[in-house]
Amino acid sequence: MKLIALLLIVIFVSVSSFGLLLQQSNYVNNRMISMKAPKPSGFSNTKAGKLAILERTKKLVDKSAIIITIPIEGVTKEQTDMLRKALPKPTKASVVKNAIFKKAVDGTQFSVLQTGLRDENMYLFIPEGESKATYEAYKKWQKEVKRTEPKFSPKAGALEGILYTGDSIDVVVNLPTKLELITKIAQGIKAVPLKVAKGVKAVPDKLGRAFAAIRDQLEEQSKPAESSEAPAEATA
Repeated sequence: MKLIALLLIVIFVSVSSFGLLLQQSNYVNNRMISMKAPKPSGFSNTKAGKLAILERTKKLVDKSAIIITIPIEGVTKEQTDMLRKALPKPTKASVVKNAIFKKAVDGTQFSVLQTGLRDENMYLFIPEGESKATYEAYKKWQKEVKRTEPKFSPKAGALEGILYTGDSIDVVVNLPTKLELITKIAQGIKAVPLKVAKGVKAVPDKLGRAFAAIRDQLEEQSKPAESSEAPAEATA
């Protein structure tokens, strides 16, 4: 009997220990599952997500003076982050689906970019005065990630309702800003009164010299007349 009782005790302890180990194992597994990164919700593919992206893109369009389309297919997330960090802070780089971008620029000066959109693109939303620095940063990034082939060059750019492609993009990004143009015009206007004032100041001097020349000429003409009259008086 004592042997049977001892065996029962051993079995009971073994079952209890196994149950405790099983509970601990389940606890660890649950903790590991809860620590895993959540799966993407796919919000950007929902109607609400697309609408949010559209509104955000419209705001970027409103703040832009120039928008440039660049090919982004085959670029890694790390390389994309490198580009964003290299760009001037006011410039925003965003990968937007072509259909959403077309809606965002519809009815704006950038609607010229709607034609010919295909494949995956990144859009550089460049505010006034940042085009040159932005383009230089992009060119430098191209060299760093070894994407200097022509097929990786910017596809198109838009400024004041005009579409630019190819080498013309290099030209438009280096155009003087509105502020620079206004400054040059102001400097030109400021210079005009100064030139006029110098001209007006020079008028009396020129007139004075002219009158002096006339006076000298009259004096020279009067001398022969006086010399011819003198002998006549002597004869009388």
